[in-house]
Amino acid sequence: MPVSSNVINVPKPAPGSYDTKRPAGALLRAQTMHLREGLIRHLAEVAAIIAEDPRSLRTEGDVSAYVKKATAILHPHPAVPSGN
Repeated sequence: MPVSSNVINVPKPAPGSYDTKRPAGALLRAQTMHLREGLIRHLAEVAAIIAEDPRSLRTEGDVSAYVKKATAILHPHPAVPSGN
């Protein structure tokens, strides 16, 4: 199977380089905060979709817009056409 050009191979850490008892450094704490902000943003998007009552959707356009928003959250990566 061909290897995609956008795959990054990450080497395994050296033995002893990961210590579960070592205090987290500033970079790890900053990355954690960044992840948290992303989760908060994601939850806000989900909450907005859930707040909309599907029974209030009357037209095909209403349903289409709802499905588009919900699908974008559930499947954030675009589909890859078959054969590629």
